[in-house]
Amino acid sequence: MSKSISNKGKGKNNKKKPTKDPILLGFPDGSIESDQDTDPFSTKIGGVPVWLQLDFAPPSEYLKCGICKQAMYLLFQGYVPLPNSIYHRVIYVWACNRRLCMRKEGR
Repeated sequence: MSKSISNKGKGKNNKKKPTKDPILLGFPDGSIESDQDTDPFSTKIGGVPVWLQLDFAPPSEYLKCGICKQAMYLLFQGYVPLPNSIYHRVIYVWACNRRLCMRKEGR
């Protein structure tokens, strides 16, 4: 059962300020076949990265854990364009899943 949370009576200004840009939520909608996974502008969970510019892929050292030096796993790749910009932007989130590396500072 869900519960509604109210801010009534918890301050003088209860009005929410509108955001300039809409907030878009994405939900996983299925697997991507490896031969179809070629679009750097798609957002995905896990898998193999599709670089925005193949000529400028990061060095393999950047994709290794700062603790154990093993290859990390891609958790998320997301196309995140800047509003009113001519430039494209993709964020890649990587993590090591080894117990040895958990809760330690990496790079």
